[in-house]
Amino acid sequence: MRRVHRHVGRLGDAPAELGLVPIAGLDALKPPTPADHVELDALAEEAGALPFALDACLRHVGRVVFAGDCPAVDLTWTEGDQYDVAGLYPDPLVLPDVEHLRHCWDGHREPLRDRPESEGAGFLFEFAPDELHKANISGSTHDILLAEATADPVVRGVDGRPGITLVEYLRLSIAWGGMPGWSLQPDRAPSALAALRVRPDF
Repeated sequence: MRRVHRHVGRLGDAPAELGLVPIAGLDALKPPTPADHVELDALAEEAGALPFALDACLRHVGRVVFAGDCPAVDLTWTEGDQYDVAGLYPDPLVLPDVEHLRHCWDGHREPLRDRPESEGAGFLFEFAPDELHKANISGSTHDILLAEATADPVVRGVDGRPGITLVEYLRLSIAWGGMPGWSLQPDRAPSALAALRVRPDF
């Protein structure tokens, strides 16, 4: 995940140079802090051991928000309808931070206080918004089931990529300049995206 962190750092600078305005005034990148590491350890104690790839992503990469407005790569949030602009949903990379995991875990756990028999049902973590939400359209989420004892968990709900794992999704995202949705229609990708694309080394 340290290599992912380096790639994300490079991409975090490039969209800004192309004029990316992230959603809600958020910074494109928010690296994890030592306090995040402590909180992540506490969450692992409460929720059970996290899938290795997810733990590493939270621990080494942190929050990433490439969603927003960037006309140079046909990305919209407030400046028109995404499908009208691009003919698809680019699915800009959004990754959660430890604070988001804490929020989701507490929201999952609270109703179980009165239903302890349901505790073994597993925790479906809302890992990120789906491609519709990232385009400011009512949609769903990309989810990871934390009850699965696996190193590289499946990310559920990724458009056109059933069964894709977290590492595979990160590779696809890096290969497509942080906008993996373009991989579904590569011939329509904007020319400015070419400068952001690299071959993943992880």
